[in-house]
Amino acid sequence: MKAPLLNISAKIDPALASLCEIVAECAVQLQIPYLIVGATARDMVLHYGFGAKIQRATADIDFALQVPTWDAFTALRMELIANNFSETRKVHCLIAPNNLPIDIIPFGDLADQDAKVQWPPSGDIIMNVLGFQEALNNANTVRLRDAPILDVPVASPEGMTILKLIAWTDREIEQRNKDAKDLAYLLTTYENIPVISDQLYGEITLMELYGWDLTLASAHQLGINVKQITLQQTYVVIANLLNNQSPRLKLERLINEMSENTTLQYARHNALISAFAAGFLN
Repeated sequence: MKAPLLNISAKIDPALASLCEIVAECAVQLQIPYLIVGATARDMVLHYGFGAKIQRATADIDFALQVPTWDAFTALRMELIANNFSETRKVHCLIAPNNLPIDIIPFGDLADQDAKVQWPPSGDIIMNVLGFQEALNNANTVRLRDAPILDVPVASPEGMTILKLIAWTDREIEQRNKDAKDLAYLLTTYENIPVISDQLYGEITLMELYGWDLTLASAHQLGINVKQITLQQTYVVIANLLNNQSPRLKLERLINEMSENTTLQYARHNALISAFAAGFLN
């Protein structure tokens, strides 16, 4: 579900806007679709766009690039370097001219049938890019500057939720923990979006179902909206997790990692996941 244009130009750091402008210009020049993902997307949309409490600071800015081949990825990387970005030891990490770090994440036709990207030359570094297509297809347009206008595609809350669920099922615990916390944040802040809260109070069915608990009703609505944009391959992975049939990890583990193992948080997050699952699976 696409939201109207979000104008956060009065709130965003001009240095971040300038960085995004360079990446946008390079991507457009090479006809490479892209979007902003990760914590920067979360903050742009939910904090600056809809007033949700900021969660935690993030050091780098993640750009997902829909590229057909590794040559296309390399071409964009070299174009950024020509625009004074600096290389690092990691091929997907660059440092912008204003010293902000960025990650460039490839997805699209270069992925295999399991939506895995194997980094050349050895192919020993493998990244799961399932869900990035849905995030691109349903990105929010965010205005970072009014004059001259700078609009960029940013992952929507629905797209972010897909990416967080897939990442959590795929990664090891050292990285997975923040995915669980981010998912909890998405479930508890979806109600901040006016079109969502207005819809829930207008139709009232879900509000009545959850005893007028707006957060739980919003989590259910998020499940519905995520299902509507999810492609079949992605749907199967998320449905298996929510049905407790994931081959690697059980749903209880996700709730534990969302909750920092406190009993009170566990009960609330269990209710949120149950509400989301009810929306997604039914």
